[in-house]
Amino acid sequence: MRSSLLGGLMGVALMWVAATAVAQQAGAVAVGPDEVQRELVGKIWTVELPDGQSATEHFNADGSVTIRGGLNDVGQWRLWENGYCTAWTRMRNGAERCFTLDRTPEGHYRIYKPDGDISMTILSMTSQ
Repeated sequence: MRSSLLGGLMGVALMWVAATAVAQQAGAVAVGPDEVQRELVGKIWTVELPDGQSATEHFNADGSVTIRGGLNDVGQWRLWENGYCTAWTRMRNGAERCFTLDRTPEGHYRIYKPDGDISMTILSMTSQ
């Protein structure tokens, strides 16, 4: 009886955690390559990294990208069917990684790694 009660409590706790995560995502809209091209390309992004540090990323129309701040690197980007991909000179030893995005009701873009963790949040943008 005790093990079934504990199992039931664990199940309820896991459902609560999942429901909370869904509620936190409420109102966010998935972003695809068309919106990336229209809204993010040719802009300078002010971003917040997962550790709370800020950085500035230049997401250039020619496919080049630079980031300064919590990270410092240069690389290339390309559109991908679900978002965009980057290959940096130093980060990940130059290996390409592709990212998905969503846009919050406040207009911030959240960029997700393949494992679902947040890579960065775009807090504001300016034209280049």
